[in-house]
Amino acid sequence: MLKKNILIIGKKSFLTSCFRKYSNIKKIKIISYKNIKKVNLDKYSHIINFSIDPKNFTHNYDKTNKIDKKICSLIKNKDSIYIFPSSRLVYLKDKKNFYGINKKRIEDDIKRLQKKYLILRISTILTYDISRRNLFISKALNSLKNRNFIELDLTRNTYKDFLTSKLLIKIFDSLIKKEIIGTFNISSNIPIKVYDIMRNIIKGYGKGRIVFKKKLKKNHSFLLNNKELKKKIRFKISKKDILDYSFKLGKRLNA
Repeated sequence: MLKKNILIIGKKSFLTSCFRKYSNIKKIKIISYKNIKKVNLDKYSHIINFSIDPKNFTHNYDKTNKIDKKICSLIKNKDSIYIFPSSRLVYLKDKKNFYGINKKRIEDDIKRLQKKYLILRISTILTYDISRRNLFISKALNSLKNRNFIELDLTRNTYKDFLTSKLLIKIFDSLIKKEIIGTFNISSNIPIKVYDIMRNIIKGYGKGRIVFKKKLKKNHSFLLNNKELKKKIRFKISKKDILDYSFKLGKRLNA
């Protein structure tokens, strides 16, 4: 196996920005997908694709650019591990779930084309982000800052499996350093009500309220099992850690 030398594809990605901020791996090169053919792929131990065709959110897989499939075709005879950030939504059975369905199709392509791969099905990430990205946390923070309320389309008892961006990248680092391959859920495996997360953000911010939409989504709670991941690496986080972090997000928003 090559010495740890990481190529990240996707300069503008949310996950790339997290990697820049929190990773302890020294040798990292970040490129745009359009420049991939200008890079010597032979020298990288791990290749991570954080870029995505936006059509994956709205179209059937056959109408997308199939970026991962193209990358895997380029590296199929190389001694590198291909890392793909998948999603918890691969488990959601809904015909309108284009993103989850397409992520699963991409996983299948990777498994067919690549001998060494690391597929990571990621739960809901908490981080400080006030960009215009279509992220759960970005929309909540922007709404609180600009409109003084957070709007929820989920019932008060809906829970999710939250993870901080710092711990997410720590897990990435550990998996890379140990040269782990396979498919894993990345999660805290701790059910926390979305309402409680939002309430703690508002407490940290010092003002604001939660507004529920008239039409609420039901049966949208989820919890990812991380037992297989914990057989490979060690990490820990508690419910208190997650709620405290939520409070800090609100406090930073008001800084």
